Amino acid sequence: MAENGTDATIRIDDAVTADYLDGLRSALADLPSAELAEIVEDACGHLADLAGELGEAYDRAAVHERLGTPAAYATELRAAAGFPAPPGPEPRPRWAARFAVLTLVGAMLLAALGGVIGVPEGGLALILGLVVAGVGVLPVLRDGPRQPTAGALRPVRALDRLRVRDGAPAEPNWRDLPAFVAVLQPGWWVLRAVVAAGVVAVMLTTGGSTAVLVTVLISLAAVPLSVALGARSRSDRRLLWAVLPLNVFAAGLVFAAAGALAEDDDPVRYSTPSGLTLDGESITDVRPFDAKGRPLSGVYLFDQDGTPLVVDDYCPVRGRPVADEPDAPGPYPRGTRTSDPRTGECVTTPPAPMVVTIPGATPAPATSAGAPPSAPPAPTATPAPAVPRPGG
Repeated sequence: MAENGTDATIRIDDAVTADYLDGLRSALADLPSAELAEIVEDACGHLADLAGELGEAYDRAAVHERLGTPAAYATELRAAAGFPAPPGPEPRPRWAARFAVLTLVGAMLLAALGGVIGVPEGGLALILGLVVAGVGVLPVLRDGPRQPTAGALRPVRALDRLRVRDGAPAEPNWRDLPAFVAVLQPGWWVLRAVVAAGVVAVMLTTGGSTAVLVTVLISLAAVPLSVALGARSRSDRRLLWAVLPLNVFAAGLVFAAAGALAEDDDPVRYSTPSGLTLDGESITDVRPFDAKGRPLSGVYLFDQDGTPLVVDDYCPVRGRPVADEPDAPGPYPRGTRTSDPRTGECVTTPPAPMVVTIPGATPAPATSAGAPPSAPPAPTATPAPAVPRPGG
């Protein structure tokens, strides 16, 4: 017996016994440490007896055949000792995954709106979308790069089935649109980098060849970064909360630019200037004269329908929105309205004297506009001829 006991003691330290005891400890990890140590000690003695009984046939398959797997043996020991069943796995926080997906959709809508609006105004919508996406991804960051909880949601699974067929990526086929788009992803990564570089160039330059040069220089750095980010997002889905809003923003810019180019190519689109025009030039003031060439002031002009005639004398004022409606018609002449570069306010300069030629009339001397015409000189008395007196 002593010899068998010695052999059994030696076998306790072998790999079969150690592996079985490790599995037993893992299955009973929820028990208090004292009870766990007692159960493991009893199991260790049981394994020693089994090792002495089997001898050279003592291996992993033989132990599992006699005692069952460590998990099954742990269940028997737990029931025999009166311990409760192990707690079930903690339910996944589906609410966090739903919140993350909904915020991602909202962020994409904001980014798309910003792209359609254009830069720089649309940049605010993009920033707001990225903030919303950042808040949404926080609850699922601990779910790991593959995001299994979000991927288990029904809408996400439906989208994933479009990309994957029978557990493998779908073959590229122009008839299978999702698979075809997936194949074009690397090209899109390059395009979005060029679009982003163009946006930065527009914001930093005044356009022209300088903007083209800046776009090329920025693209040299942006393209590798965009490709690396796209490839990384395939394995780490947490990056999608940043990548997708940027994608739809760039797509919105592309569609907006295409629409603008289509409008510029329209040959029948004309713009009508506001106010009075003469030979295509806008009239900023009217200088009325009477039939004798004398300047008049306080004159109102109307068209054939009785509508007041208004000139285009718009003057922008710094810090105020652009007025949609022209100023109310006033008497002419009105003078020249300009914006003071120092104050930003609108200043009216009185009209300068002007001499005009009216057919059939003698030009009047130049006077300041608005001054009343000078009165004609008073007639001088003509002396009567002398009459001779009688007797003179």
